[in-house]
Amino acid sequence: MMKRGSLALLIGLFLAGLLGGPAHAFDQPLVNFGLTDVLDGAVPGPGTYFFEYIQIYQSGEFKDENGDGIPGSPRNGFVLAMNQLAHISKIPLLGGNLGIDFLLPIGSLTAGGTFGPGGPPISANPGAIGDFIIGPFIQWFPHKLLGRPFLHRFELDFFLPTGHYDRKYTINPGANIWTIEPYYAFTWFLTPQLSTSWRLHYTYNTKNDDPWEVLQAPPFNVKEVKPGQLFHCNYSLEYEVVKNLRVAAAGYYLKQLTDTQFNGSDVSGRKEQVFAIGPAIHWVTKSGFVFALKTAFESSVENRPQGNRTTFRMIYKF
Repeated sequence: MMKRGSLALLIGLFLAGLLGGPAHAFDQPLVNFGLTDVLDGAVPGPGTYFFEYIQIYQSGEFKDENGDGIPGSPRNGFVLAMNQLAHISKIPLLGGNLGIDFLLPIGSLTAGGTFGPGGPPISANPGAIGDFIIGPFIQWFPHKLLGRPFLHRFELDFFLPTGHYDRKYTINPGANIWTIEPYYAFTWFLTPQLSTSWRLHYTYNTKNDDPWEVLQAPPFNVKEVKPGQLFHCNYSLEYEVVKNLRVAAAGYYLKQLTDTQFNGSDVSGRKEQVFAIGPAIHWVTKSGFVFALKTAFESSVENRPQGNRTTFRMIYKF
């Protein structure tokens, strides 16, 4: 269920600094940064669910490969609405239940400044529609791990290049690439009140054959960009303070594992990294609605913006 999340136009949105090469840019697709965490694996049962995520991200600093700020005050931000519809069937498969996920990010991007003094300006596409995501999954309901309840899910997500994209903008809602991302999510109840939830993603990107126009122009002449492969995860440690109300420490981590490629050749010095942590609260109402609110503060950033991310989450079961 919810991805990318980070689902989310990134939101972070296609923020992967192409540093150390011919020009700085943003090349990665949106990923799920902190959209999902508390009780991520603990779905109540088969049925149809609607998830709404509102995420606000603001960054006033872009870090290079050494974690140092880039001159020129590059800045970016967004407001994202990630819309998700998930259905868990009663069809058995490998001891779990077969399901399907659909996600559509809609948002507003902002950008300003330049990459370094006299460098190219940073611009944001005014379009609002991000790339459509579809993912089949298997949800396993309570098992036991070391004698404690354990719920988990495996999903295979496909990101379709359907969002707004224009090469003249540095940042776009759509990535203009196909992305395949398997993930594994679980919630483990260590005690009746204390639990931990994780979602582990691996992201494989195809080629963007119409990259940012600054890269395509002389003297760079980059006609094809393939973003590197990523590992990223969301995590939380949760405690139920009163019935159906949990507080948590939650966040996310990303590490780019392979180099981005320009025209089929690896370009070193562009791998991105970020770690974030912050407080979260998660409430289940008597009628079954779920509301959650959290803020994450980023650190240990390389080759991407550094900022703060606040997320509101709502879940409704039909």
